[in-house]
Amino acid sequence: MSEAILAAALDLLETHGPDALSVRQIAAAAGVAPMGVYNHFSSKSGVVEALFVQGFERLGEAMRTLVTIDDPEEALLEAGRVYRQLALRHPLVYRVMFLQAVPGFEPSDAAKEVACGAFEGLVAAVQRAMKAGVVAKDDPELVAQVLWSAIHGWVSLELFGIGIVEDTDGGAEHLLHALLDGIRPRHGRVAAGR
Repeated sequence: MSEAILAAALDLLETHGPDALSVRQIAAAAGVAPMGVYNHFSSKSGVVEALFVQGFERLGEAMRTLVTIDDPEEALLEAGRVYRQLALRHPLVYRVMFLQAVPGFEPSDAAKEVACGAFEGLVAAVQRAMKAGVVAKDDPELVAQVLWSAIHGWVSLELFGIGIVEDTDGGAEHLLHALLDGIRPRHGRVAAGR
């Protein structure tokens, strides 16, 4: 039953936005009594947290596939593409995950751990690129967060319809290549913070 409730909540979120996420509306959409929502998720915040976690699990799964890409440079480019594609495919889930779309919702420490864990695949891809000499030696977690934050900024602007370029696909691809150019090894370069 919890899967049906969560699926109904996801559908409400993606169809009607975060304001539709009341226990009564979620219950009606799932075909259960409101008490069923409380029994499985304890509150509206419990449902929102489940959507938050589900979004990061989906992202983590996508990031773990990077190891299947032979070329370490292509794997890093694909990380940015996948991140953007998931955000564009599920924009309201993305807002729940990153942009505090539901007032008053604060993820638990356990949910935040899932969120951070979603980027282990990206960190591994950065480490692999460093070993291959594609990326300058540095703290892999720092480099992963730099890449993540840059594409996150692009995607956030894109989702809000704020930007000065019409070709957002081309612009996003340009950003990814510019990011890689910025972290390539350079003769005499000293890693940040060293």
